Amino acid sequence: MGDRRGFTLLEVLISLAILSITLLLAYQVLSGAIAAEDRSERWTVASCLGETLVRESTAVWPDTGESSGKFAVPMEAYSWKRSIVPAAHPDAREVHVTVTWSSEGREEQVSLAGVAVK
Repeated sequence: MGDRRGFTLLEVLISLAILSITLLLAYQVLSGAIAAEDRSERWTVASCLGETLVRESTAVWPDTGESSGKFAVPMEAYSWKRSIVPAAHPDAREVHVTVTWSSEGREEQVSLAGVAVK
């Protein structure tokens, strides 16, 4: 038998196993990055919606009390709860806003606070 060139079956199977493991790991990393981006986007949207409510509440002298509701379309997946309480100073009120949404079957929320002054 002369000089044979090429790969043996064992070499081909080992290289395919290494390639399969590498592709599987790359897929898992990419899936995790996409999920993290989606979660980050939801937190950013909730923070912006909550900040808008805090700014609206602190722009005027608000009445104390609690209120809640849902945001308008297309943000109807997010709901809010606002609590306005007297602050330590008589000319100030604390505004607390919590924005809640459901993600992957569990409830998540972000809370913001501000101060309204006369």
